[in-house]
Amino acid sequence: MSPDRTANVGPYFALMIPRARQPKPLPEIIASNLQFAIDILKNTPKTMVLENQTPWCHSKLYKNAMPRAMQDAFACCSLYLSKNEVNAPVIMSLFDERIRETIATPEPDKLLDKLARVHALILYQIMRLFDGDIRSHATADALFASLTSSVLSLLQHLHLPLPSDALESLPISIDSVGTFWESWVIQESARRTVLLAFYFMQIYKILQGNVPTYCDGKLGLQHSWYLSAHLWHAQSAFDFAVAWAEKPHFVVDNLDFSWALTTAQPEDLDLFGKMLLVTIMGIDSTRAWFHGRGSIFP
Repeated sequence: MSPDRTANVGPYFALMIPRARQPKPLPEIIASNLQFAIDILKNTPKTMVLENQTPWCHSKLYKNAMPRAMQDAFACCSLYLSKNEVNAPVIMSLFDERIRETIATPEPDKLLDKLARVHALILYQIMRLFDGDIRSHATADALFASLTSSVLSLLQHLHLPLPSDALESLPISIDSVGTFWESWVIQESARRTVLLAFYFMQIYKILQGNVPTYCDGKLGLQHSWYLSAHLWHAQSAFDFAVAWAEKPHFVVDNLDFSWALTTAQPEDLDLFGKMLLVTIMGIDSTRAWFHGRGSIFP
């Protein structure tokens, strides 16, 4: 964070500056900073099936084609929603087979296929970790190793925007806007997915009792993404162009929300932004920020 951004920081933004921490009790960390995200993660299989999206997977990402890895994961999510004590052994056995097939498949070359593979592995891991089955937890480390490898491969294909990119103008013709929007959808999904994967791994470690005493404020990697519910929720190139021209949007660089939140309003934050903001600021400070702008969180 540059000096001009840290000068005279308010009580909310001071919480974001990387620092050494006094260890907090695990229940306090979960309740204040992580429970909101954990609830979102637990609900992800249902959201994927019912809405064809997650906070890091755009609803239009697979509109033309869904790669095989994601097809299998999507089907497993549907099965997961119907799981009960009677059919659980069969469903979890099917999960095991789909996971083995995904991991055994060579890393794909195309960006969409790489992204689908990571999305599938994240979904499998979410369903396993929050299943409550001890047998599921036994394979968590191995699955995270495969996820890490795929995420690092995906990372090589990302375009990381600069904060100044949010000020750029879109192309004039609607055809050019359509091309830009389609590229933005896949790149923004990939940017958010990479960040979510590393974030998810940290949540897993904390739930296992491994609480870090120092936070670098960026999960150990360089990254950036667009903070804008208006851009993320756009369902057409025209809607996207209108949102880009008429609504504020921001590039969050290395999880530094401080600059964006001096201008942003509650309606600018989608679920992904809210999830990360609560993790950084805590639930009470996030509610205070919303309240100070005439809104209620969540």
